[in-house]
Amino acid sequence: MLVHAAAGGVGSTAVQLARYSGARVIGAARESGQEHIRALGGEPVVYGPDLADQVRAVAPGGVDAAFDILGGDFLQGTPTLLAPGGRLASIADGGVTDLGGTYAFTRADAADLATLAGLAEQKTLTVAVARTFPLERTADAHRFAEAGGTGGRVVVTVGGNG
Repeated sequence: MLVHAAAGGVGSTAVQLARYSGARVIGAARESGQEHIRALGGEPVVYGPDLADQVRAVAPGGVDAAFDILGGDFLQGTPTLLAPGGRLASIADGGVTDLGGTYAFTRADAADLATLAGLAEQKTLTVAVARTFPLERTADAHRFAEAGGTGGRVVVTVGGNG
């Protein structure tokens, strides 16, 4: 399975859940995210002009599934990386349907959240926290998150010192 933006918050969760389900995961991300992907059990590839070659080197027959979190150009090149019968899904770009893929929009229900909480309690699913901010510094938290490449979630705390 190929996961785009595999070192980010959503991508990291996707990598962990896919690994938990027994999938081999190829995680695409910037150079700075490669070690994080390895730590999650994925096989990292670096975004750049040779991304397709890197993926094909790891999965010569193509990937059985690809999960897109970014859309746009990242999504456009993904169908060529699929194995025959491979599936493509995006949560970022409805144009995935024009490429034969599925546009996924879900709302977690109580059972899904309970399952995720259980996996977190078992330390099977982890969430990296890049930085915490007290509520009165929410604007700083927003600026920090907007800069991108945080390496984890930005948390705003209420009633604490952050």
